[in-house]
Amino acid sequence: MSLALKNEQYANELWRYKNTAGPQRQYFRMGLAAVLWRFLALHEGCVAAHCAVPGFGVVTTVPSTSGRDDHPLRTMVADMVGATRDRHRDLLTPAPNATSLGRTASPSRYTSSALWGENVLLIDDTWTTGHHAQSATAALKASGAGSVAVVVLGRHLNTTYGDTATHVEQARLRRFSWDACALRPWSHG
Repeated sequence: MSLALKNEQYANELWRYKNTAGPQRQYFRMGLAAVLWRFLALHEGCVAAHCAVPGFGVVTTVPSTSGRDDHPLRTMVADMVGATRDRHRDLLTPAPNATSLGRTASPSRYTSSALWGENVLLIDDTWTTGHHAQSATAALKASGAGSVAVVVLGRHLNTTYGDTATHVEQARLRRFSWDACALRPWSHG
C-alpha cells in the first residue's frame, strides 16, 4: 500500500503497532487499521480484477514466526477492519522450523487449513524480502486455494541500499492521492 522508509514516520508506525503497550498500541493499531480499511474500500476491486476473479471470499494474514501468540495484524484484520472482518479465517500456521529458514522463500515455512478453490486475500504488515508472503502464498495454493493476492501495509526500504534512493526520489515526485492505484494507471474512486 505504501513505502515504509527506514527512520521515517510510516516505518516507525509499523514498528510501534507491534512493539508498544497501552494506549500507544491501540493508537497505532487503529491508525493502521483505518489505512487498510480505506485502501481496501477503494482498491480491493482493482486487485480482484487484476487477478481475473470476481472477489476474495476469504481473507487471512501472514502469521508471526517470532513466537508472538496474538499477532496485532491478525487482530486488525479479524476484529477492527470492517472490510475484512466477516471474511477473515485463521488458515496459516508456522512450521516448527519456520525461524530457521531465515530469509528464504519456502513452501514448508507455513501449513494451511484445507481450501476448496476459494480466492484468498492474504494480508501482511511489512515486505522486506517478500519471503514470508511468498511462503504463505505457496502454502495456501498447496492447500487448495484458487487465486491468492497479497496486500502489504508497508514496503520497507532503506535509502542507503543500492539505487533505492533514486527510486524513492522518483516516488516522491508523484503527488499522494487515495485514488491513485498501483494496478490502474489512472485515478478512480
